[in-house]
Amino acid sequence: MRFHVLMVRFSSLGDVVLQTSVIQWLKQQHGDRLRITFVTSKEFAALVEGHPYVHRVLKFDRRGGKLKGLAREIRALEETDPVDLLIDLHGTTRSLLLRWMLPHLPRLVVEKSRAARFFLLRLPWAWPKRFWSRRPHVERVPRDWQGILLAPFEKTNVPRTFAPPAPMPTHPRPYLVFSPVASFEPKRWPIEHFVELARLTLADARFAGHDLVVLGGKGDDYCRAFDALQDPRLVNLQGKTSLAESAGWVRQARLVVGNDSGMNHLAETNEVPVVTLFGPTHEAFGFVPHLPRSRTLSVELWCRPCSPTGKRPCFRSEQFCFTAITPAHVLQAMGEAW
Repeated sequence: MRFHVLMVRFSSLGDVVLQTSVIQWLKQQHGDRLRITFVTSKEFAALVEGHPYVHRVLKFDRRGGKLKGLAREIRALEETDPVDLLIDLHGTTRSLLLRWMLPHLPRLVVEKSRAARFFLLRLPWAWPKRFWSRRPHVERVPRDWQGILLAPFEKTNVPRTFAPPAPMPTHPRPYLVFSPVASFEPKRWPIEHFVELARLTLADARFAGHDLVVLGGKGDDYCRAFDALQDPRLVNLQGKTSLAESAGWVRQARLVVGNDSGMNHLAETNEVPVVTLFGPTHEAFGFVPHLPRSRTLSVELWCRPCSPTGKRPCFRSEQFCFTAITPAHVLQAMGEAW
């Protein structure tokens, strides 16, 4: 008997990547009878299109789209392919409204651990141990869901994230990737630090024979700062690649350096080691890199973490959680991950 699941996760890049482990886990539980329709923002659809267990992707325009139109599309779908369960992987106001427009559908909603996050942010001396002890995302995401779906979690068969199909670049030399982007400005290591790190990397004998590729979206104009280096080994692709094409560049990289953001999660999905920089967010949220060669860098401050997503601007004139991480520190971590 067919079991049709409607999964909803609108954004963002890293979260969509991480939640693909739930898809694999559901497949382990329900086998060939499982059918999945995945609802996400159109800019992130490439992350789940081509997934072997996703039968359909519904794309939503977060900037100009109407939830009523999305609800009508789902109701029209149900006329030929009835939905047995709605799984809300997002737990936001937008996904709540979508659920409200589809009252007939049984639903499960992600547990956001809001109380635990509150204590982690506001009362660091009283951090809930159950939240602090979360493992990296390859274990955390399915463990979050096992109590909701009432299905066992097997440590010997951990669901992993999905590496989307991507066109492979035809670059003539091996390369590293810098991804200096993040959804929110306070979550970005200073771009001048990244540029200095690029200069040090290109001059380092350990990385001789390798190019340095910069990836960023069309709106990430601050990446133009790399052009000042005028080095033929530096390839600045900011704004020049689609999400799928960026995924291809990441897949063939030898190492990826970036903020606590989606591109680093995508790299590890492809078994590419990363160096991840944590500023206002914290490793305790459970999304640290998991590959043995991957490294993280952060500094312990009384005010850190100050935000679960890195959205809140720093109250200081200088964001010490990031400025205290120097390019020399990151270069050393790159050598360890190499």
